[in-house]
Amino acid sequence: MVYRAGIVGARRGLHHARAYQGLENMKVVALCEKDEERLAAGLKELKVPGYKSYEEMLEKERPDIVHAVTMPSIPRVTWVEPAAANGVQVLVIEKPMALLPSEAEALECAQRKTGLKIIVNHQRRYMPFAAKLLELMAKNQLGQVHFVRASTQGEVMDMATHLMDVALLPLGDTPPTHVWAAAQDGSTYANPNLRCPGDLIATYTFTGGSRLFFESARSAFGTADYPGVGSACFPYRCNIDVWAEEGRFWWRENGQWGYQVDGMAYPFWEKTDFNLDDMPAQRAFTRAIATWLDDPNRPHLCRFEIAKLGFDAIMAAYHSALLGHRLTLPTSFTDAEWMQLRNKLTTATEDRV
Repeated sequence: MVYRAGIVGARRGLHHARAYQGLENMKVVALCEKDEERLAAGLKELKVPGYKSYEEMLEKERPDIVHAVTMPSIPRVTWVEPAAANGVQVLVIEKPMALLPSEAEALECAQRKTGLKIIVNHQRRYMPFAAKLLELMAKNQLGQVHFVRASTQGEVMDMATHLMDVALLPLGDTPPTHVWAAAQDGSTYANPNLRCPGDLIATYTFTGGSRLFFESARSAFGTADYPGVGSACFPYRCNIDVWAEEGRFWWRENGQWGYQVDGMAYPFWEKTDFNLDDMPAQRAFTRAIATWLDDPNRPHLCRFEIAKLGFDAIMAAYHSALLGHRLTLPTSFTDAEWMQLRNKLTTATEDRV
């Protein structure tokens, strides 16, 4: 069987479409874009039917898979029910999955109502470092994780969503039990596609005592530019270090990843470069969609339930930053409290100017 895919959005959506090249059982059959100029450019490359209407594309093309690759200012729930009503089996959405707590709740409700498989484009889970980390964990070669240190250079609802997704991997994709966080810089709220603190730092505790030290900031520790290492694409913009009972694992997005476990005289390591690593990961991410459809016992690594864990962890950190103390989780963080934090950080930023 060949799975047919429709792409919504002719900016980043073209990157999603290119990942289908060379996949024998998957192909792009349509492109939807409201902007005429972007639509024309996308159709010239993809050579598929084009649509300005999402509903028309669904009705005429009946795709099995839809990639809704749009700005987060458009709530992701927008794409769910029309897709399900037209026989779509999998909906791929870009990160972040939501900007507000209510948007994530609406998306979860729609997913439960329709039963549609939803995947969030955290493609780094399909890079070689992640595959090796999962292998080491499956063989219990790392042992009990003592702590994970994660840092990224960038705004919270941009790079930190990717970072949190990766940071939860060595922790078994389990929810934290406690969080203590601080946030600053309200200038980023002015961007409708981010609407978040500029800087966030948090300490999470997990069942068994594992800790996650998480930092997302314009100048996060460990994200400096080291000349001659990595590409020009934000050197070291994402970092994780895993310290465990029987070994250590690390990843620098534009530097190297590696590990050393008991019994190894020397660590193993490989160079990384996001510009080179991204498309193979995106293609593996795409291939895994068909694998999930063929075999429900082999679920996608970026399915909605996993991505929601990361979103909830970030919202819990927001809540702790607002209240100013350590929280026991789960916690309920509302849109009204989100607005309180925004007002608090925006006022503080204005006072410093």
